[in-house]
Amino acid sequence: MDVERAIEVLEWWVNTAKRASGGSDGALSPQSPGFKALQAREDQTRRVLAAVQGSSVLPNLLVGALYEDGYYVGSGIREAEYALGKLRTDSETRAILGSSAPAMKADALHPIIWQAASKHWEVGHFSAAVQRAATMLNADIQDRFGRHDVSDTVLMQQTFSDKAPESDKPRLRWPGADSDLTVKAMRQGILNLSQGVFLAIRNPATHSTEDMERQEALEQLATLSILARWIDRCELVSV
Repeated sequence: MDVERAIEVLEWWVNTAKRASGGSDGALSPQSPGFKALQAREDQTRRVLAAVQGSSVLPNLLVGALYEDGYYVGSGIREAEYALGKLRTDSETRAILGSSAPAMKADALHPIIWQAASKHWEVGHFSAAVQRAATMLNADIQDRFGRHDVSDTVLMQQTFSDKAPESDKPRLRWPGADSDLTVKAMRQGILNLSQGVFLAIRNPATHSTEDMERQEALEQLATLSILARWIDRCELVSV
């Protein structure tokens, strides 16, 4: 909606109707000055009002009098004034109430991720929070499978490889039938994401000298968190 144009339409109606009626709630004669102009723009104003009100029903602005040849405009004026107030204060109200977009709670991230990141996060060291969370995710996978001989990207390549497990190289597999296309897609996706996390998230956070923005850091922690949750759902396949 063009808010400025809608305000112009409603203001014109209120001002014109008040002048034509003399500010009273009495019936307005079709011969009254301004009546024809109101009549000509009634449909447009009704549509604007309905849009502001979020209604599919068009309100009546010129209400026919029962016992005389005239129309009441008082209720239409009040409706238009209410809509004007709504339009003028909507942006202020949104600022007071805040965005209606869903918010993500950092402490609801996967426990491994948030517990590792929280101390750095609380003091505003966002890159350090991300680096610590990624490091702990790597350590958790190493501990689960006793794979302290490799780490980071190589660890992910071997852990989520589609190759058969070896005596010293167990695998993690997304559960399901090997022939299922969705299962295949998840396995490939986790393999790709896990490598990308350590290349594009942990590595820059470890070596960069500049701290990242809070929002970007939260998004990166969320990426680590979903990977950790998927890992929890995977099945261990060993010799």
